[in-house]
Amino acid sequence: MLLASSIDGGFGDFGFTPSIAQGALTTALVEAGTNQFGSGWAWLYVSSGKKLAIGSTANQDSPIMGKEVAGIAGKPVIGLDVWEHAYYLNYQSRRPDYLAAWWNVVDWDAAEANFAKAAS
Repeated sequence: MLLASSIDGGFGDFGFTPSIAQGALTTALVEAGTNQFGSGWAWLYVSSGKKLAIGSTANQDSPIMGKEVAGIAGKPVIGLDVWEHAYYLNYQSRRPDYLAAWWNVVDWDAAEANFAKAAS
């Protein structure tokens, strides 16, 4: 997987096990989601320099909208929804629990396809 190699190259060892998200990438993405005040998104995206980056945006904003609008700019690889509608029924106000469980449902094939498209 090209994405896995880029993750290892940009963030060090992925450090992912199915039930425990740990390692630089997983820690940074969970932190971006946890620290996003209110509704929004945490992103793994390809920056204009063709490097993987992690950031968050408020409300409906995305990296595609550009730095002037969204605060970050690039092409999304993975979007992590941190609007309350994504987790409230199962997790109530426990966003960190939702973020930890989210790793169990990531569609890595779609992420790989998004990365290949964004990195080209």
